[in-house]
Amino acid sequence: VSGSPSMLAESIHSVADIVNQMLLQVGITNSNRKPDATFNYGYRRERFVYSLISAVGIFFLGAGFSVMHGIHGIMDPVPSENVWIGITVLSASALLEAYSLKVAYASLRDNAKAQGMTMREFVASGKDPTSVSVVAEDAAAVLGCGIAGTALFLADATGNPMYDAMGSIAVGGLLGVTAMYLINSNRLLLLGRSLGADKMQTITEHMRRDPVVEEVYFAKSEELGAGTYRFSAEVEFSGKQIVERYLAKNKRRAALQSQFSEATIRGDSAMMDAALSHYGEEIVQAVGDEVDRMEKEIVKLEPSIHYVDIETN
Repeated sequence: VSGSPSMLAESIHSVADIVNQMLLQVGITNSNRKPDATFNYGYRRERFVYSLISAVGIFFLGAGFSVMHGIHGIMDPVPSENVWIGITVLSASALLEAYSLKVAYASLRDNAKAQGMTMREFVASGKDPTSVSVVAEDAAAVLGCGIAGTALFLADATGNPMYDAMGSIAVGGLLGVTAMYLINSNRLLLLGRSLGADKMQTITEHMRRDPVVEEVYFAKSEELGAGTYRFSAEVEFSGKQIVERYLAKNKRRAALQSQFSEATIRGDSAMMDAALSHYGEEIVQAVGDEVDRMEKEIVKLEPSIHYVDIETN
């Protein structure tokens, strides 16, 4: 209708937003599938794959086409037509996008408040990347409508179509910045970033204070999905402390002394072997109980950890 490069660029922006929302929905649906024999930890990361596909599409198709069309408009400028129809459409679009931004921002703010975090902390934590993406895209859409409308108005007011072409390039640049932000965010999530140095230090220090632990080695964490982590570590246990805690907890000291004394007095090697074998099984079980206890404490300390793997060093 208008032949405006800025209008075309913003139209591409709108189409990119729609496609992105569709891909996000597909990713969310697929990521909710339960773990199976092929993917033991589930499909949580699949939403990031679709979001990354969308971001790459926005960068190459949306941003690239808008910038190229703007450059073409500078090299071969053509006056726009029906300018006020275009400005009216952009104004209506800006109002709708602003309302969508308000709703998305309120949802993000409420989620951050529920987690006891500031908005900046919540966004950095990556616990709700989908909502962050929606807010970023809506903000870019509102700004894009403003850029396109301003460019179209200046082109009409001055009679210089260069402003319109420059508006197309600016919208393309905005799409590119948004796409790069989304690409980097999803790259970090797909790589499986750690909990962070502070939280890892808190967990390992808690483990080292445990009476049955002598040292903690190779503590690692990995993000499996939005705000869902796996933690692993190798632990050097104190055999003396495990035995003491086991004997005190189960009141087995007297019974074990009696069994070993009787086997020694009788000189019965079979009886001694049986007593040692039974004692060994009980100690192995005691180690397992201590590991289970530590895993529960770690999850309680950091609820975002859903899987804990502790191995003996």
